[in-house]
Amino acid sequence: MYSTDKKTSKLAPGVIQEKQRLSNKYAILDVFAFIPVPVYSPGKQSSFRSLCFSILLFLAMIVYVLTSLYGFFNNNIPKSSQQQESIDAKSFTMPKIALTFIPDMGHGISMVDRTYYSVSISQGILYKGLEKTKQEELLGTDYECKPDWLPKMNFTSFLCPSKLGTLSGNLFSSDEFKFIKIDFFTCVDGKDPNVVCKSPETIRNLLEKGGRFYLFIDQDDSFYDSALNGFKALFYFPLPGVNQKFEVYLENKVLTTGPDYFHSFGSSSKEALFYNREKTYFSSLVPGQDNHLITIWLRLNEEESQQKLQPSTLVDVFGKWGALWSALLTTLGLYFWRHNRNKFYKRNPKWENFGSVTKKVSSSNDDFMIL
Repeated sequence: MYSTDKKTSKLAPGVIQEKQRLSNKYAILDVFAFIPVPVYSPGKQSSFRSLCFSILLFLAMIVYVLTSLYGFFNNNIPKSSQQQESIDAKSFTMPKIALTFIPDMGHGISMVDRTYYSVSISQGILYKGLEKTKQEELLGTDYECKPDWLPKMNFTSFLCPSKLGTLSGNLFSSDEFKFIKIDFFTCVDGKDPNVVCKSPETIRNLLEKGGRFYLFIDQDDSFYDSALNGFKALFYFPLPGVNQKFEVYLENKVLTTGPDYFHSFGSSSKEALFYNREKTYFSSLVPGQDNHLITIWLRLNEEESQQKLQPSTLVDVFGKWGALWSALLTTLGLYFWRHNRNKFYKRNPKWENFGSVTKKVSSSNDDFMIL
């Protein structure tokens, strides 16, 4: 009763069946195909235009999926968030340090030559309130240490503490504040019976020709997976007759990395001390300490830095696939579904009135049954 296509109705039956078979075969690839109601063979009604866009849609999604997978496995740059937290309740072992002296060119002096100067390294403790007084404990001094954490340099020798101290608390706010104190002195006869000092003129002549003390602080070069030096180098010029004090703030950095649900399924965390900043103070020498040159405090920063790195997860990747597919399918479908629908009813004008005809037939049957 209903013709499926005015053009194909004039063709031979075998040709019509073959054309319908091919149309049904390719319509499977058309995501925008129109399904008329009631459904008849070949069921889905496609068009060349919507079929081409469907294939292009599949190809675009394949390219996007492969590109996103490549980015996930090879260039998964994590999102970073950072906040500062108080460090009152934490305590850390001081990082490894090494000291040396670089004199004016032509002087073959090194840190093991105590006939020019000496170094004292101690653990200091300050208490909140007046109940307890300041305490200092010598950590010992190794004048011939070989710091293996430093790269090869032109320096001939280093000085290191014999043991590592502790850093904890905040000055004036914590009940107990621990720091490391490093003092540099010019050599004075009588301080060490095993050392015969150079003359004060010789020592002053050396210090006034641009010599400098170096402080090297060990830092974790793999903390951020970047090409850091692995140490922080600070230098200080001695000024005879001036009392110099330097506060070196070391900040604890906490790095938490979230899971990506492929390489890892849980968060990992690590922390380390890094150089943060430095404060400088100058004053006149206290009577009786004319041989004092420089004081360096190693102390904790008041706050620690907590950084979280969250790489893209497989769930994020799958979600992007679904979002893109839904957006493209909806946008293109609004046009092509209407296009295929109009094209079908244009070729089959009587099909649109199928419901009214069925209602008339049904009413006729009911009348017949009543009679």
